[in-house]
Amino acid sequence: MTVLIVSDIHGNWPALQAVLAAQPDVDRILCLGDLVNYGPQPAECVGWAMSLGGNSRVVQGNHDRAFGCDEDPHCSPAYQVLAEAVQAATNHLLTAEMKRFLAALEPLQRFRWAGASCVACHATPADPLYRYLGDESAMNLWESELVRAGHPDFLFLGHTHQPMETQFQRTLVVNPGSVGQPKHGGPQAAYALWENGSVTLHRTHYDVEKTNRALGGLALDPKVLHSLRQLLLTGGDAPTLSDHRRPDRG
Repeated sequence: MTVLIVSDIHGNWPALQAVLAAQPDVDRILCLGDLVNYGPQPAECVGWAMSLGGNSRVVQGNHDRAFGCDEDPHCSPAYQVLAEAVQAATNHLLTAEMKRFLAALEPLQRFRWAGASCVACHATPADPLYRYLGDESAMNLWESELVRAGHPDFLFLGHTHQPMETQFQRTLVVNPGSVGQPKHGGPQAAYALWENGSVTLHRTHYDVEKTNRALGGLALDPKVLHSLRQLLLTGGDAPTLSDHRRPDRG
């Protein structure tokens, strides 16, 4: 069984298309949330998720909930400015059905793949939508999360936009990174593959300028537009719209 694992697509339709083209023969797809915001084409990304077959799974991210329920996505200060601007500029692109789909997604899912116990969430098991926890976080924090998850064989999560594959006790923690707003230091779209119980991290090139041209069609403040474009071009340079001293999170 081959599974494509993606997260944090963020309305970047060209990036998602490139990932799907790079892996056309997978058996199912696991999407770890944040189909929308920051990018110019959320409707295309949500429509894709709605069309997935029953064997695939889509987890709710904080931006999915924000669009679906008209809520604050709770970003860090600099990203909050960007998120509010793009949500206001793209919210009308989603149909009522799409918003209901986003609102109804489950933020944490438990399942078995090929005999392995799996937990999937956008952020962490203790706080599936909002908590920011990377591989550099203290071991006691991860231990607490693994207890909450029930020590599965695999824990799949996104939210940080940073690819990660780390063994904690009996659990392999996998973060595929971000398809649509990568923060790994390069502009390539990031994703992961599960192949017969083995997970590998991957990146693929896409037409970044195509996404940036589409961003230019939104009603955005020039400073917001510049920050969004720089994030895509550099793969992680933080926005400069405000001073912030806690980890950047989307």
